[in-house]
Amino acid sequence: MKNLLLCGSLLFLGMTSVQAQVNKVPMIEHFTQASCGPCASQNPAMQATLAAYTGDYVKISHQVSWPGTDPMYNSFSAGPDARVAYYNVSGVPNTSLNGGATGAPNTIVTAATLATAAAVQTPYQITATQSWADPNTVTVNIDVENVTGAAISSGDKIYVTMVEEVVTYNTAPGSNGETDFYNVMRQMYDASTGAADATGGAALGSIAANSTQNFNFTITSLPSYIADKGQVTFAIYVQNDASKEIMQAGKTSVVSIPGLINVAAATASTAGSGYCDYSYTPAIEFTNNDATAVTEVVAEYSINGGTAVQETYTGSLAQGQSATITWPGATLASGTSTVTYNVVSVNGAQNWQSPAAVSVPDETYSKLNATGVAAPLTEGMETAPLTGGYSTDLTTAIFDGGGIGAGSFGVLDGPTFNYGAIGGFANSDRSIRFRFYSITSGEMNLVMQKVNLGTNSELSFSHAYRQYQAENDQLEISVSTDCGATWTSVWSEQGSGLATLPPSTTQYVPAAASDWASNSIDLSAYDNMQDVVVKFTATSAYGNNLFVDDINIGGASSVEDLASNTFDVYPNPATDVVTVELSEAGSADAQVEVLDIKGQVVSSEVLTAGQSSIQVNTSTLASGVYTVRVKSESGVATERVVIK
Repeated sequence: MKNLLLCGSLLFLGMTSVQAQVNKVPMIEHFTQASCGPCASQNPAMQATLAAYTGDYVKISHQVSWPGTDPMYNSFSAGPDARVAYYNVSGVPNTSLNGGATGAPNTIVTAATLATAAAVQTPYQITATQSWADPNTVTVNIDVENVTGAAISSGDKIYVTMVEEVVTYNTAPGSNGETDFYNVMRQMYDASTGAADATGGAALGSIAANSTQNFNFTITSLPSYIADKGQVTFAIYVQNDASKEIMQAGKTSVVSIPGLINVAAATASTAGSGYCDYSYTPAIEFTNNDATAVTEVVAEYSINGGTAVQETYTGSLAQGQSATITWPGATLASGTSTVTYNVVSVNGAQNWQSPAAVSVPDETYSKLNATGVAAPLTEGMETAPLTGGYSTDLTTAIFDGGGIGAGSFGVLDGPTFNYGAIGGFANSDRSIRFRFYSITSGEMNLVMQKVNLGTNSELSFSHAYRQYQAENDQLEISVSTDCGATWTSVWSEQGSGLATLPPSTTQYVPAAASDWASNSIDLSAYDNMQDVVVKFTATSAYGNNLFVDDINIGGASSVEDLASNTFDVYPNPATDVVTVELSEAGSADAQVEVLDIKGQVVSSEVLTAGQSSIQVNTSTLASGVYTVRVKSESGVATERVVIK
């Protein structure tokens, strides 16, 4: 009996030696983009799930090519493109766990799905390390072990991806407001040769029972676009290309890198307050965080990508000491100025311990024009230059959103996102979106340029809004005659009083002309005043979206017998000629003017007494939105026209 039991025990041990396996390390492939609105709202939740997960995991973020621009994709597009094609990904955000079907990040990655993935058994065990000889030379060593007593070949490919654990931008690189990106794919390498751009992986082949296959290669030139060498790691996974199942994953850990400089820097500049003080003194403060003395720092700044201005510090800073580089005073321009700083070198080198730490956050300042433009000041949003379907670049106004990105506060182009004509009353493609739907709280200001008003002044605009349920999102309009030192509220609506449609829990985009309402505000109290400033202030209560279009400041839409409905402009849109037709001939001459988006008169004709219509040549005008203004002794009226 004992001999039988012994044989049975030996047989059992022999079986377990063949069948012994280890648990998988969950492998997450995340498809995202810096101009993807839903990514900005869903990615933080996935990061929170991963932060709370106590087990090991491997994650790679593939920054894809749509929508808009993404510098991480542009730096290494081959890798994301290959993985997008591999999984047939057609939208972001998207995620695959262990090579499985893709889906929404917070559906694919949960505490439960991670636990389930980690409980799956596999015959593969991956051990990986990285070691640095100097700041540009790293050796990667990978062991893929077969822990069973039989040969295995189910994982036919081994993939190696260089990952930057955290990539931080001073300002959002896309339009969705995200500045921090995690586990970003930076390059792919052939495990057998160390060759870069190995998007198809390398052959793994069969691994004998209880044997280990080793891969070892050295990289002597890191990609120049790496933001922080101290954040570089390598993700390794074994995958069956036929089924796409990831059999096992592993990763290296961040280690110290010999020969790097550890310096931190921050802005110390001063700028004039308000919207009309253009004075500016650039400065940065830097601190030595290393035992090596800092004897030289070369830094530079530029405004709106203009010529860089350099300054050099020389001296001797011991560990913990700080110094400031101050440049000569400068003058900011009207509109939006973005100041970019760059620490060029420390002690003559560029081997940073953390370039993210030495990079100085960009500064953004918004200033009004020095002098006002003649009324009317009109803005129809159609000519704003777009980046990824968004814009905060208007010649007639500045966006002061307190850090809220263009994707949530800015001009939105409907056709870019298949929304169609989202302009006022569905007459155009663009309008300004205040994205209350994704902004839990906060204030957004659209500050119009200074305008010199005449008589019978008013402000007109159109808007479309619906609540989510019963929130009190607010839009307020204020006027200042002292360049924003003081403001007077002239109009305010919120909640149901602002709404043009019933509430909806679906994110709102205007779909029809009936979504819109027109508004007229009497500004006659400011008649004949110079440098009048109008501000639109939207305050989020986390409701649904607000859209604003067709802004006209100073042009009276209803004055005596020349009300806006007493003349027509057609065709609209127009190309070479527009006809201006009054409902009845006037008893005196009238002036017919065409004004561009800056309020400048670009065409002027006389409609003589007794005539009811006139044709205006528009063939020489650039495409855009213009205002037709008719002036006579009985009043002034305006209409908008689009020139294609």
